[in-house]
Amino acid sequence: MKWKIISVGKPSFSWAREGIDTYVKRLQPFAPVEMIQLKKSDSALFLKASGSALTLALDERGRGFTTAAMARQVTTWEMDAVKEVAVFIGGSDGLPAEIRKGADMCFHLGPQTMMHELALLVWMEQLYRVYTLKADHPYHRG
Repeated sequence: MKWKIISVGKPSFSWAREGIDTYVKRLQPFAPVEMIQLKKSDSALFLKASGSALTLALDERGRGFTTAAMARQVTTWEMDAVKEVAVFIGGSDGLPAEIRKGADMCFHLGPQTMMHELALLVWMEQLYRVYTLKADHPYHRG
């Protein structure tokens, strides 16, 4: 299953860029990942970039998930032959309302508000953690 991570803007902090690149490389044995940076937070741009993929919006108003629950969800998508999942991460103003409401699923990374660069990095780490859990790799110690 391929992942399209669609976010607004390029991370400006070097630590965020380095961390994201690290997790993209670590994910390569498990699943292909395509990073797509939009120049602005526009619904049409998000939808065009996602194509026909199942859509997952990351937003503070979404529901929470544990790593184990997300691993089960990813397994379900794989068993249902989902070919692509597009993850939407908004910019400093969050996601457009129509993207949040129209997404197949809406999750949050925690109850706090965080800068979008950090949210992107946290998501990438969680995605890697999900795949290591599924592979019974020692990275995840649940």
